[in-house]
Amino acid sequence: MDAIKNDCPRNVRLVETIRVTDGTFRHLPLHINRMRRSCLELYGSPPPELRLTERDVPSDLMKGEVKCRVVYSTDIVSIGFTRYTPRTIRSLRTVTDDSADYHLKLSDRRSLEALASRKGEADEILIIRNGLVTDTSFSNILCVCGDRWLTPAEPLLRGVMRQRLIEEGRAIETDITPDMLLPGNRAGITAVILINAMLPPGKIPPIPLSGIMQ
Repeated sequence: MDAIKNDCPRNVRLVETIRVTDGTFRHLPLHINRMRRSCLELYGSPPPELRLTERDVPSDLMKGEVKCRVVYSTDIVSIGFTRYTPRTIRSLRTVTDDSADYHLKLSDRRSLEALASRKGEADEILIIRNGLVTDTSFSNILCVCGDRWLTPAEPLLRGVMRQRLIEEGRAIETDITPDMLLPGNRAGITAVILINAMLPPGKIPPIPLSGIMQ
């Protein structure tokens, strides 16, 4: 990271994806806090000021679910709004990459896209790093275990929705190994839920363990 700070910080862009519901920005303080952490690590300086209100939302996008995409470095690069429709995900394929690193939410997703290209006939990938389950190429996960939700303690990205669920006591961090996602596993996990800022729990159906290809 020091090389980025010293040589070309403005060429490295970060992104925040913020859910807007009926004109209301959801969990904006959590996004701003992540911007602060990311800018301090990457650039050694506070983030650019981000002020978003209902007046910033285009009039034709004031109803329903909308994705606000903020691209920034030491300054705000762009802010865009698009109607949001969740992807249909019914199956996952595990792929292993011990060097996978996406702890900063960068606009450059080529490394994740390369991993996603290995999904084969599955709808999406589930990345295994150093023997532990992490994330899909675009979301954190929750593992359904009875009436509890477990989430990997070492995800690729510490997402805003994941953080909120942990803070509320609705999700528990723990190490999850691939064998814990096999049908009939001893951990009692029965399904996987995909979550991110745009996908609160229940937005898309859970994926049963039979839909995970290992």
